[in-house]
Amino acid sequence: MKQTSQLTQSQLLRQRLLPQQLRLVALVEKTDEEVEQEIARELDENPALERVSAPPVPAATTSAPAIERPETPDFDETLAEALERQLAELPDASPTIRRLAAYMVGALDGNGYMTRTLPQLKTDIELATELPFTDAELREAYNLLRSLDPAGVGAQDLRDTLLLQLRRLDPERPEVADALEIVRHFFDIYSRRSLRKLADYAEMTPARVEAADALVRTLNPKPGAAYASDPTQALARAAVQPDFIVETDGKRAWIALPNSLPELRIEQSFAIDPENPEAAKFVRDRRSQALSFIDALRRRQETLLAIGRAIVELQAPFFTSADDESRIRPMVLRQIAEATGLDLSLISRAVAGKWLATQWGVYPLKSFFNHRSGAADDSTSAREIEAAIRRLVDEESTPLTDDALTDALAAIGYKVARRTVAKYRTRMGILPARLRHKH
Repeated sequence: MKQTSQLTQSQLLRQRLLPQQLRLVALVEKTDEEVEQEIARELDENPALERVSAPPVPAATTSAPAIERPETPDFDETLAEALERQLAELPDASPTIRRLAAYMVGALDGNGYMTRTLPQLKTDIELATELPFTDAELREAYNLLRSLDPAGVGAQDLRDTLLLQLRRLDPERPEVADALEIVRHFFDIYSRRSLRKLADYAEMTPARVEAADALVRTLNPKPGAAYASDPTQALARAAVQPDFIVETDGKRAWIALPNSLPELRIEQSFAIDPENPEAAKFVRDRRSQALSFIDALRRRQETLLAIGRAIVELQAPFFTSADDESRIRPMVLRQIAEATGLDLSLISRAVAGKWLATQWGVYPLKSFFNHRSGAADDSTSAREIEAAIRRLVDEESTPLTDDALTDALAAIGYKVARRTVAKYRTRMGILPARLRHKH
């Protein structure tokens, strides 16, 4: 009898835990947009659940801190025309920089957001033009585009466009300095409108937070939207919404969640059980469901943030290098599991379909996971080998065969088999030596 009782208790405990685990897994593998839809369904179906505040204003790529802005009349020229006109009027920029920046204009969506990463832009320009340029010139052109009007154009996401606009204001103004600190380091809390909590985290008085908030509300979350519509800018509807945001000062990197999700709580009338037994049971059941859902959302955010922090820590050389993809190290899911204590299957579901935004581009989270390169040095990643092959091909005076590339790689410290070099060259879209022509 004792053994039967213990077995029954174990089965009942498992039945209580399993739905919670399944709900967490289901929420973790969803994007923020899909979770928002799930929240909307729960709010419709469960009267015990309510929003703490109104939902943020939608933006092109991430959440908006409830920015209020008066309507702006449409301009007669398109955003592309306005930017190209400004580029033509810049006497200090070289023709190459102006041409590169002009090409980048075509990668902006209708709100003025950049839809391509710098490596993607580099590939696009190389395929579309014969313009010779260096990586340094590409970045200079990118920064030039981001310096044009309207302020905030060329940003990768909402947080980036707010920072671009704030950096044009007088940093000596206290509210400007506070707003920069909030948007740069506490955007996840700010985007949820948790101003009281924000004051504690940022170590600011409520009055300072309110002044900074009032300033941010005057900024434009969609700097390109006021211009005349351009039918060539159909990418607006295809912009990626990042699930993680990484910021760096060149020495260290830190990660945050955009947190477009609304904050939820128990509706006040469901906080206390009524005297009627049937009504009390209804209240308890709905309250329990609401608390379970709130807890699952909290654990989802904690899980994603733990995974994101582990990725940034393991890939710190890349995130502090300003888009040098050769610095991405070999990394597998098991390393994240060891760093976080999370289950491998949960991590795999969490990274699938998620995107990470940096100051220079937006990347699929899975792109940071790669196996060993096949080089003798086990710490060398495939991306590092590919970057070295790309440099050798770019600098060759006469086309190098795969054997020659293998020898050249060995000379600079990469001992890779010839078949591996051929595989990487093919994957990168580089033609064999006999088909490559140098002009």
